[in-house]
Amino acid sequence: MPSQNKIKKLTILSLILASGIALNLVEPPFLFFLAPGIKIGFSNIATLFALYYFGGIEAVLIGALRPIIVSLIKGNIFTLEFILSFSGSISASILMLVFKKAGGKKISIKGVSIIGGITHNLAQFMVIYVVTLNKLLLFYLPLLLFFGGVSGFIIGLITQFLINRLKKFEDEEKLTPW
Repeated sequence: MPSQNKIKKLTILSLILASGIALNLVEPPFLFFLAPGIKIGFSNIATLFALYYFGGIEAVLIGALRPIIVSLIKGNIFTLEFILSFSGSISASILMLVFKKAGGKKISIKGVSIIGGITHNLAQFMVIYVVTLNKLLLFYLPLLLFFGGVSGFIIGLITQFLINRLKKFEDEEKLTPW
């Protein structure tokens, strides 16, 4: 029988995953009308949050499961949209984990998130480039990398705020006598 700690961890992971799925489903497909395919990627908050709350492979698990479940809900599993989403999410999750572990306290949550945003866009770009072999896409790459960094910074700020609020809440819970 699983221990209370394992049940609590699984419950929290499930809530984080569900939050990421919900954020993905409600976010508009394109925020920047001048640059097709670019959005903030609010669902990546779930992955970054899991990385800093649990500190490891759980973030990669969230990064892998979220695009799979979203694609099942949308009915586009194994389409190009799914492949783009999955490749970006899993690449960003793995690289953020590597940089968080390697950088320790030297790289802030915003820095790790910027790396994730850039990696996410770069992975998606590589998939599109391999599929189309259109060299003109290379002119779009700097814009994608720039917005990946901006999106990563925004996601890092939001996630840092959420983590700080959670720590404050957890500290208050320890003081509650009941």
